[in-house]
Amino acid sequence: MNITGHNSYSGCRFCNIEGAYSQQHRHVYFPLTRKKYINKNHSDWLSHIQEIEVATTNKEKGELIRKYGKYLLFY
Repeated sequence: MNITGHNSYSGCRFCNIEGAYSQQHRHVYFPLTRKKYINKNHSDWLSHIQEIEVATTNKEKGELIRKYGKYLLFY
């Protein structure tokens, strides 16, 4: 599926919800809100891949890979 794991900041494979890290429990959780989240689609995945590919430094690429998921590169 080319997504990050369930304990990552972008752990939902269907929407764009972002997790929050709990220093006390050392775990990423997803706050319960009534906010409407936008569903992910194919063009979102393609734009993430493009953003990683055009990154100029290894540090920038690493940050984007952590944000979007390392398995996204094998898409």
